[in-house]
Amino acid sequence: MPHQTSLAPIALFKLLKGLLVLLAGTGFLRWIDPEIDTVLSPVLDGLHLNIHTRLLHALAIRIDSLPRHSLFLMSLVSLGYAALLFVEGFGLWGETSWAAYLTVIFTCILLPGEFHAVVRDWSMSGSAVLAVNIAIVGYLVRRLAEETLR
Repeated sequence: MPHQTSLAPIALFKLLKGLLVLLAGTGFLRWIDPEIDTVLSPVLDGLHLNIHTRLLHALAIRIDSLPRHSLFLMSLVSLGYAALLFVEGFGLWGETSWAAYLTVIFTCILLPGEFHAVVRDWSMSGSAVLAVNIAIVGYLVRRLAEETLR
């Protein structure tokens, strides 16, 4: 049965971001240990992701030049952030107030970095994500002020 609340789109957005960050984090692990590729291949095939695009090839060349310890750190940060996004997403799906507070706090913490990235290297996708995150914070703050979630 589909979820019929106003928090469902935010929850789905957080879960989708979590999935993308999880894929990035596991992708970084691929460069550290090629054995991980055997684990990731079925996942990428199942998601029908084409890893042979020009953009991903250029990204792969840049990532391949990074030191292994940097890749490991990037992987840990990505996997931790993905876990946070999944907690936020599932908590918002269940309309819990702690998830709304958690989302507001961590999104606000990350907004200056997102804003700086958009100002430094403007892109439509970066601007859209920044705008969506600002809208999410505004909506959740207003909703938390108006009513108490379960």
